[in-house]
Amino acid sequence: MQSAQRRNRIGLYTALTLLSIVSSAGITVIYSMLSVLYRHFPDASAIGWVVTIYWLVSAIAAALCGRLGDLMGRRKITLWVLGLCMAGALIAALAASLEWMIVGCAIQGLASALTPLAFGILRENLDAKSIPFAVGLLSAVGMISAGVIYLSAGVVIDHYSWQGGFWFKLILALAAMLAVYLAVHHSEPKAGQRVSLFSGLLFAPGLAALLVVVQKGAAWGWDAYTWGLLAAGVGVLLVWGRQQWQQPAPLIDLRLLANRQVIRANLCMVCIGMGCVQIGQVMSLYLQQPGGTLGSFGLSATGAGLSMLCINLFSLIGGPLSGRIAARRGARSAAIIGLSIASAAWAAMLFLHATLAATLACAVLSTIGFAFAHPAVYNLIIEATPAERTSETTGVTYVFFACAFALGAQMIFTLLASDHAPPMANALSLPSDLAYMRVFGYVLVMTLAGLAVAFTLPKRPAKEQVELALAE
Repeated sequence: MQSAQRRNRIGLYTALTLLSIVSSAGITVIYSMLSVLYRHFPDASAIGWVVTIYWLVSAIAAALCGRLGDLMGRRKITLWVLGLCMAGALIAALAASLEWMIVGCAIQGLASALTPLAFGILRENLDAKSIPFAVGLLSAVGMISAGVIYLSAGVVIDHYSWQGGFWFKLILALAAMLAVYLAVHHSEPKAGQRVSLFSGLLFAPGLAALLVVVQKGAAWGWDAYTWGLLAAGVGVLLVWGRQQWQQPAPLIDLRLLANRQVIRANLCMVCIGMGCVQIGQVMSLYLQQPGGTLGSFGLSATGAGLSMLCINLFSLIGGPLSGRIAARRGARSAAIIGLSIASAAWAAMLFLHATLAATLACAVLSTIGFAFAHPAVYNLIIEATPAERTSETTGVTYVFFACAFALGAQMIFTLLASDHAPPMANALSLPSDLAYMRVFGYVLVMTLAGLAVAFTLPKRPAKEQVELALAE
């Protein structure tokens, strides 16, 4: 009996791990081939839509598919999402034009929904004591797999073809589909829950308008059209929010999201998304800063990628340990520890970034801190949410994360463009040390803001928090 239970648990963890890998592969493979796409397709200005459309669909899909999983069965919706991800990868791999490439990448954006669906599946199948550790483990797997996939996709693209990256994603999604089909038990749809799907979907165009403005506002210029699009997005979301609040059975239950712990946990996630999670793009740029400027590490793209992969391996320390602390002392403690470590890392980066060893050490500390804090926020949401609404609320948290990440990335690029080093012999203009110090300072401020929010979280034990959510 115990042997059968152990095999079932191993199968479940294998399926959830593959879901985390597919979710990470979604945007990672696209990032790895951007330089190739610029060479392959003549319309360079439109290449950015490959990334933009992915983030638009991912933010919408996480909330929508998470809720549908709660209503119709998470295993069923997960299999549908994986099938659509495979279709999107196939369309992109066979694309003869940039337009079809964008369509394929848009469909692949559904992969983001696998994260909240995985959280719902693990809560259905694991006991309460095992859930925080499993959340921490999945978060760590996502971070590490992103680095591995970046390098693996690069090898495939360099030695075979740029379409190979999409074939690689298709194979990963197929493996995950088989694992979910074999290892995850069928979950029954929730009886008696009829929601207005059409009115609930109003959030999609509103959110899309806001994300397009964040992603493209600087390039378009802040003219009447951009401000109008922003105002329209905000207006649609306000109408949608009022309508959902008044619905007896809304698609997205804003009353549940109004729980004090849920609100503050989502604020923490916004600070993380705008702050310490930006380490990937900051370090990638800083480590490859050519010689002749301060720091002047001049690593190749491969060298920087290997460095980031090694740094991400340390998430195996932070993620599972965060889960263990959350199980014993509550997710609030894990969030505070993680954000404290990350804050110390970025404070040190301000003063120690002139040497490669010190820079990498600070990056390792930041990664451990993020690996602590990121799953802690999801565990905070799970603590305060009824089990049958897990995918819905964690899906909305992913929406906050995606929006904050996009906004934080724009802030990083704005700060990097604020000051330039003296032109080099080839007239290449690069960010100065002052520009990088502004970036480090900005990330530090956002991380400290997240820490401040974490200290205001309720100190109630996880069990009491769940009972409160059920009562509400």
